[in-house]
Amino acid sequence: MDTGVFYALFDTSDLHHLDSVELLTHALEGKFGRPYGTDYAVLETTMLLKVRTGGKATLSLLTLLERGSISIIVVGEESYKRARSLFKEKIPRLSLCDAATLVVMEELGINQLASYDERSFSGLAKSIVGRGYFESLPENEKRQIRESTRRNLKTVGTEG
Repeated sequence: MDTGVFYALFDTSDLHHLDSVELLTHALEGKFGRPYGTDYAVLETTMLLKVRTGGKATLSLLTLLERGSISIIVVGEESYKRARSLFKEKIPRLSLCDAATLVVMEELGINQLASYDERSFSGLAKSIVGRGYFESLPENEKRQIRESTRRNLKTVGTEG
């Protein structure tokens, strides 16, 4: 899971919000196998959420991750060295976070990446799923997600 997928789940104004809702729903249901992310992606996402949407969304992300349904891989020293080399080789295309994601994918034999950043990952990740994911779904599933999202937003609006 790339940063953008995590981020868009919690920023309802993000262009890819509905993509993230359904992508993560399907990931947690096991459609793509076990979902993984890196500690780098979590750090990057928490920073973006805190700055752009506030602390509440950041805490929601951490709560989701604490459930343990998404394995967060801590990038160790050897992986960091490999990521640093890839980053240097692919500047300005990749961030260090993106390079670490690719290194961890290779180390774990993961072929599919959930991301909206096709520019950075195209040709480097074997398969990218994300952009347009919601629109690729059957109409009944899209309708259910829209209704569920509307209900959740109303609930959040009445909690505070």
